[in-house]
Amino acid sequence: MRPAKTQPAPIAPANLRATLLTALLPGLGHLTLGDRRHAALFLTPVLTLAGATLLLVLVGGTTQLLILLVTPGSLALLGALNLLLVAWRLSALAHLLRGAQLLRRDRVLVAIATLLLVAAPHLAVGRSLIAFDELLNETFAETSPSPAPNASGSAAGSASPDASTEVSPGPSIGRGDGTGTLPSLTVTTPWARPGEIPWGDDGKFDLLLLGSDAGNDRWSRRMDVMLLVEVDVATGRVAMFGFPRNMVNVPLPPGAARNASPCGCFTKLLNEVYTDATFYYPQLWPGDGSVSGIAAVRATISELAQRPIDAVLVADLWGVIKVVDAMGGIDMNVTEPIYDTNYPDPVLGSIQLRIDSGLQHFNGRLALAYARSRHQDSDYGRMRRQQALLLAIRDQLGAATILNAPALAAAAKGYVWTDLPRTSLPNLVDLFSRAATAQVRLYRFAPSAYPAYLTAATIAKIRSVIASAFPVVASPSPSPSEVPSVSPEVPPSAPESTAP
Repeated sequence: MRPAKTQPAPIAPANLRATLLTALLPGLGHLTLGDRRHAALFLTPVLTLAGATLLLVLVGGTTQLLILLVTPGSLALLGALNLLLVAWRLSALAHLLRGAQLLRRDRVLVAIATLLLVAAPHLAVGRSLIAFDELLNETFAETSPSPAPNASGSAAGSASPDASTEVSPGPSIGRGDGTGTLPSLTVTTPWARPGEIPWGDDGKFDLLLLGSDAGNDRWSRRMDVMLLVEVDVATGRVAMFGFPRNMVNVPLPPGAARNASPCGCFTKLLNEVYTDATFYYPQLWPGDGSVSGIAAVRATISELAQRPIDAVLVADLWGVIKVVDAMGGIDMNVTEPIYDTNYPDPVLGSIQLRIDSGLQHFNGRLALAYARSRHQDSDYGRMRRQQALLLAIRDQLGAATILNAPALAAAAKGYVWTDLPRTSLPNLVDLFSRAATAQVRLYRFAPSAYPAYLTAATIAKIRSVIASAFPVVASPSPSPSEVPSVSPEVPPSAPESTAP
């Protein structure tokens, strides 16, 4: 008589529960089964890592955590640690299940728990680390600095060719199809790039923000947004200077371009400096192609402001759309309604735009329209809204957006260009962590106090305002409510100030 065929003993409910607990936290299932030795073995590394991270946040705040993330080499180390951690969690599960005989239903349950609680989180972390690393590598310069320019921003020894020579426009370098079009950082730039500490010895960090507009309705790129952001390194105080695009007779830096101009100034609109340097008179400026145009704008703004520009950040209009969408939209307090009967939407073309006053939640396209529309008021009203949008993005760009690296990387890829090296990021994070909560003084050099047609007196006045943006005070800075708020038509000697 054959012995009855025995069925495999199913795992006990307590053991199944222990397996699911181990999938959640290695060693926890061993602890519920009374196996304290193996529980300590599997729990100790994980708890040590969690405790170290918590201590870092408690002592240094999220700033120290972000500094760690942007330190060169740390993302690769975290990626390796992520792989080791998932292997450790799987080994804890394997040890607990060693010799266990599971029913098919239980095996499916354990497999699902392993997939959802172990594999999926570590896969998501790995993708975020890779995307964040790619974003930093593609956005921040890593190549060696080019030979330092002379005081003009022009390469030493440049000849001064005949200004009458005109070069026909080349093909468009910008498209309106949402494709990243900003120049690669692998090209040689006509200025020395910043270093690990990206500011000079004057105690201020001067960052030039350029908003690049390159749509289907034009053959070239225009720098329609020109903002000089100055941060006091010691205090974190911030000043933001807006230069209208329609300034005329802006002084040119010493060099070939100035020598070729009878007045030593740029007689066209300020936002045409880029196209002059890139297409019409490239022989008057150092460098090649798009980077030469950016360098020309940088040198010209530096000459007008009489400030050494430490770094440049260029953002394409499509980048604004995509970054705001990656943030899940942005909340804006619209102080004045907007009605533009002929707004050039980058997707739909000419449309009627209406934005009501009050608190509004903007997606990327509406945020761009808010900052870009000008037909209902002027370039100066648009400049005021651009500054307001930048401050709103600053206040609402939280850790959740930054840590959602795949979405942020996809949003910024090809739309953001900077000469800052990746090695400068730890110092910049530390500086901007203080600036993120600092009072911002807003300056707009707009009529009637600052006529678009510049004279020597107006230029001197602009330079004086910029030089005195951070007055030395013996007592602590006043609260935001004590700082006067003015309209953009009032001279920047009484700046509009804002605080979070």
